[in-house]
Amino acid sequence: MAKPLEQTAPAKGGTLFLFWCREGSGSGRGEHLARAMGAVSVYVWRAKLAGSLWKTPLRYLFQALDTARILREQKPRVVYVQLPPVFPLLQAWCYARRRGAQIIADNHSSFLDGRWRLFHWLQKPLARRIRINLVHNEANADLLRGWNAAGVMLLKSPAVTAEEILDPNADLSAFQNDLDAPGIIRVLMVNRFVMDDAWREVFAAARITPEARFFVTGEPVRAGVTPDQVPNNVVLTGLLPKPEFIALMAACDVTLSLTLRRDTLLWSIRESLALGKPFVASRSPVMLAEFGDLGLFTDHSPKDMRARILEAYAQRETRRGAMAEYIVQDQERFLRQTREIQELLGVGSTMPHTL
Repeated sequence: MAKPLEQTAPAKGGTLFLFWCREGSGSGRGEHLARAMGAVSVYVWRAKLAGSLWKTPLRYLFQALDTARILREQKPRVVYVQLPPVFPLLQAWCYARRRGAQIIADNHSSFLDGRWRLFHWLQKPLARRIRINLVHNEANADLLRGWNAAGVMLLKSPAVTAEEILDPNADLSAFQNDLDAPGIIRVLMVNRFVMDDAWREVFAAARITPEARFFVTGEPVRAGVTPDQVPNNVVLTGLLPKPEFIALMAACDVTLSLTLRRDTLLWSIRESLALGKPFVASRSPVMLAEFGDLGLFTDHSPKDMRARILEAYAQRETRRGAMAEYIVQDQERFLRQTREIQELLGVGSTMPHTL
């Protein structure tokens, strides 16, 4: 549920960033974008109604009521909406029709997943009627231009630094024995056990890579994983709080950032870069275009994944200089682009809040 507005009492009539998700879930792109824009971040989430498919319509109904209350009380002049889902964008557009607000959609690549494709009939006309459609990569930009979407702008996610994301007090005691085992390569797979995750392929690679120990995040019950499916050298971590997740990434030697979804850039690669960790990512045009000189890429076959993991481990000290240079240049690029968006909207950056 959205946090009560009176707790923060932000200035009304400013910039709002709507998230229909738990605070801290998903990528950090939205929060960094909200901070750069001086927006109030509002996380609308009914946790007690999450986790069961049959409760989803009821959760969306209550979240829509929460969103309507927030818009009514805050009266923002600019509203950013993270997509998917598309439903808060519909609410923001209806609000803008009455109030004259400017609406910006931040389109994450997951809007191309099967369940959200079912709502493209709604997203397409909305995309034509709002101020700006932000996208993560050129493939997504081409798709929205094909919809005749308004104000399509390519805004890649920003680089982050270790100081921003690493909590020195994060507790890894539950994994310490596995991390301290001698003579192993410690591999972290960034994973949620959802349909676009390549956990089956990683399990197959683990079986032919006995010299490595794989720490696989996420809730295996979501995918119906049984104990007999899990190789002996795989540690299922469960769904980790963000501080523990980042600390585990820092404690490992290699990161796997894999997706079966087309035209997707993964936030976890930016976290790997911040920590100076070599990564193996899915070999796709958008991944290669953005990170081609910084990491290694796999076709997800077990033999190829094993080879790339061993190669990344062998090169773990040699890529850090290029990673650090990329971070500096990319943060400058993101700052420049966000300022251009603010100028286009006729607003300035102020101190952000979270509701």
